[in-house]
Amino acid sequence: PISRGEVRRLILTASGGPFRETPADRFAHITPEEALKHPTWQMGKRITIDSATLMNKGLEVIEARWLFDVPAGKVDIMVHPQSIVHSMVEFVDGSIVAQLGTADMRQPIQYALTYPERCASPVAALDWATVSRLDFALPDPVRFPCITLAYEALARGGTAAAVLNAADEVAVEAFLNRDIAFPDIPKLIRSALEAHPGQGSSSLDSILEADRWAREFARRWVGRSVA
Repeated sequence: PISRGEVRRLILTASGGPFRETPADRFAHITPEEALKHPTWQMGKRITIDSATLMNKGLEVIEARWLFDVPAGKVDIMVHPQSIVHSMVEFVDGSIVAQLGTADMRQPIQYALTYPERCASPVAALDWATVSRLDFALPDPVRFPCITLAYEALARGGTAAAVLNAADEVAVEAFLNRDIAFPDIPKLIRSALEAHPGQGSSSLDSILEADRWAREFARRWVGRSVA
């Protein structure tokens, strides 16, 4: 077993989505059809748009913080367009252990169901002869502010993460319905976080109330944008 004291940081990888290299001045013109064309994964609409804004990685930072009981400052994100390296753990001695595999979600889902056992799976083995390069880069916080919003929600604590998630869900739906533009997604979420009266998350009721509040706030925000 690995102790938390041995871990320097966790590194989550992101494909970068369909707009990894898209100029910022093009974002206002992005259509739902373009955002739903993910270069690597075939997923549902909400998570595909979250991948386009990189909110999916922000949510994974929140998950990792609580699942592994590590400070948010020890969870980093790297853009890795090949989607072969899925995550890494950096230890205090500087060594790094990476989890690599074919870009197929059946593999991690199966392992989650069979843990700690590993069983044969229908997923094709990674063909190293076809892996010519592995690229990594830091995400651009200017073009993809949703990552920053996720870290801010963790810093705020309490029910802020519930507000972040609920507001994002409404924002994504509004974008898909063409009620708001692509850059409005993080704007709506930030507005919800800033307007939310901070409260503790000591009970399920408080979390559900924060979720309800955020959805109501987000729908009003969208209504004002449409009007």
